[in-house]
Amino acid sequence: MAAGSSTDPVRFPTDMLTVPSALAALLVIVIGTAPLPFPAAAQVHQRAPVPGEVDPRVIQATIQSTICTPGHTAKVRPPRKVTDAIKRKPAQELPGSPSDYELDHLIPIGLGGHPHSIQNLWLQAWTEAAAKDREELRLHRAVCSGRMTLDEAQQEALATWGPRP
Repeated sequence: MAAGSSTDPVRFPTDMLTVPSALAALLVIVIGTAPLPFPAAAQVHQRAPVPGEVDPRVIQATIQSTICTPGHTAKVRPPRKVTDAIKRKPAQELPGSPSDYELDHLIPIGLGGHPHSIQNLWLQAWTEAAAKDREELRLHRAVCSGRMTLDEAQQEALATWGPRP
């Protein structure tokens, strides 16, 4: 094989490698520029100014008949006309326009968050919403499959997206 061909193995100066730098180099090779697979808690993002509130009807004993039942969130979610009205006033105090924000439930409805409580609603920039939605889905699946308790998932959502202590 000729030197410099595309089939030559990648060589690193071994006298300069430490275990952490070798792992970092390996991660760069393996995942390239894709985002690191760390939970959102490890990344910098917008945090809710509200404390969050749970729906008292959703507890560990009722998850199979509530949040783990298809259509549950649509059934309890406030209508858009209501959420748009709630969103208008606080959005006037933020940069941009109200359409730049989603009225979000800090503790997601799919994890037993209260659907109507102002203590659980906040304006989240749409640029942040997709990342939170992915985390919500991951937590919801973990709860409904029994890999995580409802309380553990709610606490993780609060720790990740709630106000800093």
